[in-house]
Amino acid sequence: MSGTPDRPAPGPRVDARRTITVAPADCATQWGNDDLEVLSTPAILGHMERLCVTAVAPHLRSGQMTVGVSVEMRHLAPTPVGEKVEFHITTALTGRRFTVTFTAADSAGRVLATGTHDRAIVDEAAFRARIGGPAS
Repeated sequence: MSGTPDRPAPGPRVDARRTITVAPADCATQWGNDDLEVLSTPAILGHMERLCVTAVAPHLRSGQMTVGVSVEMRHLAPTPVGEKVEFHITTALTGRRFTVTFTAADSAGRVLATGTHDRAIVDEAAFRARIGGPAS
């Protein structure tokens, strides 16, 4: 892999998918919306971020990790408990900062959410030291 120590080689494409079944822990009721047993916006963001971390990790150098910088999302439709949701992300690792495009769709293919998520590649030990956590 070419590139400099602070970034991966230019241009690797990342395209990843993950399917979940909406659980009560994913619901809006967890965020103060009583009796609203549908997939919450924070849960969509959490599942998407987890997919980003997992999908990008193989492209990083030892000692690197990624952190979220910003997100823009449209939550387009409700999804009840028990429904399957597929998260799909795409990005190109073109430098220390990169933008992920994401969608979430139900089992019928209906788009539930779309957005972009900016992430940064950082030195894990330095980042953890900054927040007072253990280096891995």
